[in-house]
Amino acid sequence: MRFYLPLLALAVLGCTANTNPNDTPLGTAPAAPAPAMPATPAVADSNQPASARNTVAAPQGVAWPMPFAPAAGLGCTRVAKRAVTIRMRPGAGAAQFGQLAVGDKVRLAARTADGWVGFNPGTAQAANVGIFRLRWVRASEAFAPSDSCARLPVVQAPPPLCCLLMAARATPVHPHPAPSTARLSIIPAGSYAQVVKTAVGPGKWTEVLVPGSTAHGYVAPGDVNFSGDCQ
Repeated sequence: MRFYLPLLALAVLGCTANTNPNDTPLGTAPAAPAPAMPATPAVADSNQPASARNTVAAPQGVAWPMPFAPAAGLGCTRVAKRAVTIRMRPGAGAAQFGQLAVGDKVRLAARTADGWVGFNPGTAQAANVGIFRLRWVRASEAFAPSDSCARLPVVQAPPPLCCLLMAARATPVHPHPAPSTARLSIIPAGSYAQVVKTAVGPGKWTEVLVPGSTAHGYVAPGDVNFSGDCQ
């Protein structure tokens, strides 16, 4: 199994269409603003970073990607029948990690709904968390059809080309790039967020998309851990 450094060709915004939630189609009356809801005090957690405590409101229901952890007894050991490219993420356009040679043996840990399987390559990767510790090949290309290992857990795959923020711990998201603002949400440990812009404002916060919302959130620099081409 040969490894080499990944290369990505697209910029941070390459995986998201540029839309402006404030744009209103011609001839359409602007929608009336929704009534303001009373803020609900957030419960402070002594195990959270300081920036996550002493908050005013914590809107519920943000569906961050499900954190991944290998499930004991659900993995499969497989031997490559064909030489294939190993990808950093599940997708033909994702950065290349290395080459899986004929006869290489890997322990599969997860699969995607569209036929990719992930495994831990056994290399040092201290900065990576959760699903980002896996490397990926398309099962039908690397193994015989009968070796697909249907018992593997199906995971929500990260986008192949985006700059992503990996949450090494429960990571607070604020509505503005300032620690004094009310907490908007918490990214669960092992999950991730899609990055819109890095180094925002004097404090160099990171702007991220918030699932299910047109509003963006901001993560403090001390909680930032990137994956992908984030230049």
